Amino acid sequence: MVMVLGILGVIVMVKMYSDIKKLKKGHKSHEEVNSSIFRRIDEVDLSIHRRIDGEIDRTDKMYSETNRYTNDRYDDVQRTLDSRLDKLENKLTGNLGSKQVITD
Repeated sequence: MVMVLGILGVIVMVKMYSDIKKLKKGHKSHEEVNSSIFRRIDEVDLSIHRRIDGEIDRTDKMYSETNRYTNDRYDDVQRTLDSRLDKLENKLTGNLGSKQVITD
């Protein structure tokens, strides 16, 4: 009887060993899948951050160009207005000749 129990014990131990080995193998494959998933998530996250940074840079560039264009147009209008006012002033003072201009 002890021999039969000993043999059954060995059989159970061998069976448990093979089951544990299968579970380890399954666990290892699950870890590889998880690792692959996390790597892919990191790649997508990095790609998204690069794209966001690119859009921010593009928007900053557009903002700078718009400000530069607006400032240039403002300066042009200011110069044109100054030159026209100067012409008007010269015309008025030239027409008046020696007459005095009354100012407040």
